[in-house]
Amino acid sequence: MVRFEFSESEYPEQDLGHIGISAKEIVDLTSRRRTVGYWRSDLASGHVYWSRAVFDIYGMDYTQGPVNLTAAYANVHREDLNLMLELIERAASEKIGFHYVLRLKNGRDDGFKFVRSVGLYRTTDDGREELFGNLEEILERVRLISVFNTPSATA
Repeated sequence: MVRFEFSESEYPEQDLGHIGISAKEIVDLTSRRRTVGYWRSDLASGHVYWSRAVFDIYGMDYTQGPVNLTAAYANVHREDLNLMLELIERAASEKIGFHYVLRLKNGRDDGFKFVRSVGLYRTTDDGREELFGNLEEILERVRLISVFNTPSATA
């Protein structure tokens, strides 16, 4: 895992009313980027649901039903998988948000690509607990610093 963190709210929600852009329009704009997808995890059932873009980022075939997590986890770099799972488990138990950057297998070669996910905790109107968020493939060259204080690496 290159980086992960927990947060109540790293950045405050933006007030967009004064510029005349609705939340629906923001989602539409963001969704037009092929490298950004959305996900939701029902904590009671353990089912995870992805938008089409998340399947594309993971290099998996699209389905509307629950995600095959075994297949998904097989795409995560082996050094990052346990840390990612611990992060998600902690976020669910402590009812907090998180942010991570990790490596996924790159289907084009034997290498890996970097992805970033931001997740939030919520309780639905009918009392179900969920995590939800977005996943983004990092296409630009970025400098990432490991949580283990190892020398920085260029993606």
